[in-house]
Amino acid sequence: MPPSVTSDETPLRRKVMDAALDLFDERTWDGTNVPEIATRAGVAVGTIYRYFPNKQALGEAVFTEAKAAFADAVITDDVRGADPVTAIGLIWRHQVAFAIAHPQAFSFLEHQMHGSYLRPQAFEVADRLNAELVGILREAQAIGAVRPADPQVLLSMAFGAFVGVTKHSRASGRPLGEYDLDSIEQVVMSLIGLKDPDSPTS
Repeated sequence: MPPSVTSDETPLRRKVMDAALDLFDERTWDGTNVPEIATRAGVAVGTIYRYFPNKQALGEAVFTEAKAAFADAVITDDVRGADPVTAIGLIWRHQVAFAIAHPQAFSFLEHQMHGSYLRPQAFEVADRLNAELVGILREAQAIGAVRPADPQVLLSMAFGAFVGVTKHSRASGRPLGEYDLDSIEQVVMSLIGLKDPDSPTS
């Protein structure tokens, strides 16, 4: 998982973060304890507490870093500069690329419940990403490129469908890259009614 740039980043902190992500993905946050993280990272338990006061703080750090990396991968300058139809296509490809490149991070973010240990501040990155995505859908609706419905619901339908595919990939042991992603994209885009408003068949 590519780390976010932090003022307190050190090789040991990086090892702890990576080990924590591994175990949180394998066993969930609730199912993991600090000594197990220390063993996986190859450090003393006390080393973890040098950087994180408790497991909650470590979980929040791992979640926030992974969510920020996902947001940065999905909403790029190209997306922000594109028309809404093109932007939606780019967003789809970016999230697929992230899920393929960082399956543990994506699984940890989207296949688990995090409410038991995250404070509201930890969701700020997720909320900003959600707001940008909803804004793009609203722009697409304004030009008749997406069906008229609550954009938050449309976003939930489209993203939920993709998460479902990644869950199936994980459960089956079949890498996501081996799926017919073009066909999946067509099905997901049909959920939101995406079409080119300039097309003569629109």
